Amino acid sequence: MRIDDLRAVRDSELTADLCIIGSGPAGLTLAAELAGSSLRVLVLESGGRELDPGTDALNDIENVGAARAQPYRNARNRILGGSSHTWSGRCAPLDELDFAARAWVPFSGWPIGFTEVQPYLDRAAGHLGLGYGAGFTGDRFWELADRTPAHPEVDRRWLRPYFWQISKDPADPFDSKRFGAHAGEISAANVRILLNATVSHIDTDPDGSRVEALRVVDSDGNIRIVRATRIVLAAGGIENARLLLASNRVVPDGIGNRHDVVGRYLLDHRCGVVGALDPHTSAAARDRFGKYVVKTRGGKHTFLHGLALSPEIQADEGLLNCALWIQEVPAEDDPWESVKNLLRGHLNLHDARTVAGHPGLLLSGAKRRLIDHTGLPRKLEHVELRCMVEQTPDPRSRITLSDTVDRLGIPHPRIDWQVSAQEDATVRRAAALVAGEFARLGYPPPALDEWVREASDLPVRLTDWAHPTGATRMSADPRTGVVDGDCRVHGISNLYIAGSSVFPTNGHANPTLTIVALAVRLADKLRGAAA
Repeated sequence: MRIDDLRAVRDSELTADLCIIGSGPAGLTLAAELAGSSLRVLVLESGGRELDPGTDALNDIENVGAARAQPYRNARNRILGGSSHTWSGRCAPLDELDFAARAWVPFSGWPIGFTEVQPYLDRAAGHLGLGYGAGFTGDRFWELADRTPAHPEVDRRWLRPYFWQISKDPADPFDSKRFGAHAGEISAANVRILLNATVSHIDTDPDGSRVEALRVVDSDGNIRIVRATRIVLAAGGIENARLLLASNRVVPDGIGNRHDVVGRYLLDHRCGVVGALDPHTSAAARDRFGKYVVKTRGGKHTFLHGLALSPEIQADEGLLNCALWIQEVPAEDDPWESVKNLLRGHLNLHDARTVAGHPGLLLSGAKRRLIDHTGLPRKLEHVELRCMVEQTPDPRSRITLSDTVDRLGIPHPRIDWQVSAQEDATVRRAAALVAGEFARLGYPPPALDEWVREASDLPVRLTDWAHPTGATRMSADPRTGVVDGDCRVHGISNLYIAGSSVFPTNGHANPTLTIVALAVRLADKLRGAAA
C-alpha cells in the first residue's frame, strides 16, 4: 500500500474501482478489509500525518441549535486516522432493542436487525484492538472473565449490569487504537492513500442517479478529478451530510436529497455528571462497578462495569436507552500517569518525583492489576456518577448549509441540534434508580445533583459527546432515510455511506464498534458486487 501526498501527484485525473472519502475508523477498515482484493482502492484524506490548524479550520461550523460543549476541532480530526486520533477508546455494540421500532420512540427502527450486524462485530474487534466484539456487555462477561458474578444481584426489573470494553493500541498498551499510526501496515498493492486531498464536490450525471467524478483539492488549492466505479463517503457524522448538500451544481437540493432528508434527524449522545460519591466511603462500590482486566485471545483488555436501564422499564415508562457509570477523577499528583510516561520512555523530573512519592499506592496497584485483575487504585480528586443517554430522533434536528464558506469555497455546516424532554426525564429517572439500587445493594448512594432530582425545575446540565449521528440515516423507504439497508444512497447506483451518520437511532453505546462492524459488512458487499 502506498501513502502519498496529493500535492506531489502530477496527474490531473485519477481512477479507481473504489474511492473511499475519509481515513477514519470506517474508511481505513474498508481499506484493510479490501486489501489484497481485485479492487483498486483509493482513499482520500483531507488532512496529513499531523494535525494542521489550517486544515482543521475546514471543520468550522455555524451553530444555531442547542449549545454544544465538545470542541469540534478536537473531536473531528482531519488527519490520517480521522477521529481515532482523539477518541477515548470505549466500545460497546448497540443493544438488540436499539434496532427495533419502539412505539414510544418516534422515528425509531432500523431496516436491518441486530442479527444482521452481530456476525461482523468480532471482525470489527480485530480492527479496534478489542478482545471481543460481542457478548461482553451483559451476564456473559463473567464467563469471559472467568469470574463469579457479583452479589447481591442487581434488581433486573429496573436496571441491568452493563460492560464497556476499552480499545488497546497494538503498539502502546496504555493507549487506544490510533488508526493513522497503523495505516502503513495495510500490506497490499491494490490500496493507495492520498493525503491533503479534500473532496470539494461530488459530480453526478444530469439526473443525479450516478456519481461521475469527484473534485478533489490539495492543500495548495490545486484541483484533481477522481473517477471511480463506486464511492464510499466516510467523512464523519457531520461532513457526510455537508458534502451531499454542498454537491448541488447538478442537483440543486444536493445529492440523495430528493425527499429533503439529508441532514435531518441529527443525533448525539447527551452526557454529563449526575451525582458524586465520597472517595473515602465508596471503595466497595468502585470495586464492583469499576474496571476489570480480562485475559482474552488477544492479550489483556480492560472492561468498565456500569448499569443501564432494563428494556422492560424503557417500554413500561416510555424511556430511552441510558447507562450510568462511576468515573474516578484522579488528583493532579496521582502517580499512575507518571508511571505510564516513564514506561513509555518519557522520563522527566516531575514524573520521577511523583512515582517516588507514592510507594504504597504503586504496590497496591501492582497487586490489583497482576493478582486481582481489577483497575488501578488512583489518588482521587473526586468521584462522579456519569450518564449517557440516547436521543429521540427528530427531523427538526438537522444540518443545513451556512451562508458562509471555508477557504475552499465549501459552505460551512449550519448545526441546529435539538434536545428533548424525553431525554431529560430518562436521565432523571435512571439516576434515581441507580441511587436507590446502590442503597439496596449496601453501598453508600451517590449524592445526586439538584437538577437531577425528578421534581426539579432547574436547567438540565447535559452536553453533547461529539458523537454526531443520524444525518444520513438508514431506511427502507427513501422518504424517511438517505441510505438503504446496504448503506447505498437511495436513487444513486454507485454511492455508499459509512459511519455513524447512517444510524437511525443511537442507543446509549459509544458508536465506533458499530461503525466498524457496518464498514466490515459493507466491504463484503462491495467485494461481492465486484466479483
